[in-house]
Amino acid sequence: MKKMIAPSMTLFAVFCATSAFATEQTLGTQTGQELGVSLSSYKYEEPNFEPGLDVKDDGIKLGVDYTTTMAVQNDWFLKVNGRFAYGKVDYTGSGTSSNNPDYYYEIRPLFGKDLMVGNSVWAPYTGFGFRYLNNDSRGETSTGAWGYQRVSRYYYLPIGVTNRFALENSSVLESAIEFDYLIRGQQTSKLSDVSASYPDLENRQDSGYGIKFSSMYRVNDFAIGPYIDYWNINKSDAVIYSAGDSTYIGYEPKNTTIEFGIKASMRF
Repeated sequence: MKKMIAPSMTLFAVFCATSAFATEQTLGTQTGQELGVSLSSYKYEEPNFEPGLDVKDDGIKLGVDYTTTMAVQNDWFLKVNGRFAYGKVDYTGSGTSSNNPDYYYEIRPLFGKDLMVGNSVWAPYTGFGFRYLNNDSRGETSTGAWGYQRVSRYYYLPIGVTNRFALENSSVLESAIEFDYLIRGQQTSKLSDVSASYPDLENRQDSGYGIKFSSMYRVNDFAIGPYIDYWNINKSDAVIYSAGDSTYIGYEPKNTTIEFGIKASMRF
């Protein structure tokens, strides 16, 4: 006797299979481009620079970032991410000063793999990161001290994972957490901005780390959500330099940077 299958059951089976395929395709890493803008609060600090004295730079930054992604075979993917952020910060330390230009950019080639787990995708990734920061504190502070330009370069190893979880109404929650291992840092202090008798210093930083976290609510190609970037860098090596008849020891103190804000992006 031939077994008959009800049309409604057949349609239901096709719908389930199609839905599962659509969910996997939506959650998986897609080939394409993404452009984002951000507004954030930024704070750099050298805690206990001297007994009872913390050095700080804080302000608001506007940022833009761009990511190009290529999905390849067997759920692997390649990404190149770039970010630029600019703002004016207020200095507190040896006196105070305001509206000092401060900007940074990052470039990060990355690769990873999608892993389907239940109703979500976990996408671990790694690669290489470069971060460049320029802080321009030239000028006189409220106590008569003179500031100068500082340039930071970080070469680091990012290790992270992105999770995408399907929500109702075809929306997706996309969260990422990343640990950044500092391979090497280089600090340039342009003391010649203070006086021609001072040399520019180069200090090497060999110990430190960063943490990045974001959680984006995505509807189709539009996404919005909060993010946090944090850096903790230990004291640099020391160099001996002379200015006039005096000899000094110069180093970059232990420092932290925290930036938190909101980002909106469009995928195309």
